[in-house]
Amino acid sequence: MTKIESPLSEPDLHRTPGVKAQSVLTPAQNKTICQAILDSGKQYAMKKRKPFPPMYSYYESEYLGTGCSLSSILQVLLSYYEHIKPSDQKLVWQSVDFLMEQEQNCNWPPELGKAIERENELVHWCHGAPGIAYLCKAYLVSKKPYLDTCIWCAELTWQKGLLKKGPGICHSVAESAYVFLLFYQLTGNSKYIYRAQRFAEFLFTEEFKAGSHSLYEGFSGTVCFLIDLLQPSQAEFPLFRVFV
Repeated sequence: MTKIESPLSEPDLHRTPGVKAQSVLTPAQNKTICQAILDSGKQYAMKKRKPFPPMYSYYESEYLGTGCSLSSILQVLLSYYEHIKPSDQKLVWQSVDFLMEQEQNCNWPPELGKAIERENELVHWCHGAPGIAYLCKAYLVSKKPYLDTCIWCAELTWQKGLLKKGPGICHSVAESAYVFLLFYQLTGNSKYIYRAQRFAEFLFTEEFKAGSHSLYEGFSGTVCFLIDLLQPSQAEFPLFRVFV
């Protein structure tokens, strides 16, 4: 991996804990759902002769990103890790490691087996490093050395700069800025607040006006980000909790 200088020599996690939300589902229901997700991934991997169950496809494409497939599924499974039997926990870690190995110059291609073409490079929450950054969840669960890789994802998000695809938190300014709020909570490093604020400033420029009104591709997600920017130690990407 091409290394981007990490702001930390040792991880210093001191996020201010929030109020823990009540679970809507029972532990038995959570276990059943997790098992169904895993069984689906194992069946697909066996059918397609993949060496790394679980694996998934969406519209016949084996997406790696957070918006459509593997990354987000793994993050959900890690969030309910205690409900997964030990033999399947090992499979989850195999898939996490496999996904990390698909890195190309600190970014990830949208699909398995694809090469990143710089003119078409996607640095989005849905496809690319900003979404993979949320696999810091793997570090929080295991304390394995995943954190530096995720920090490099945040650095790439800053280096690549602003997206100009309208409002929203799927592939736009707010989704990139949410990465900085996440790593402020993980590290306590104020540079991430600075970066989130700089991205937020762009949301009020004349250049930033077009868009729809959905959560992920409209102003609703942007409003969520701006509210979270007022309380960065409690910020959470909508419906995508890491610190639970």
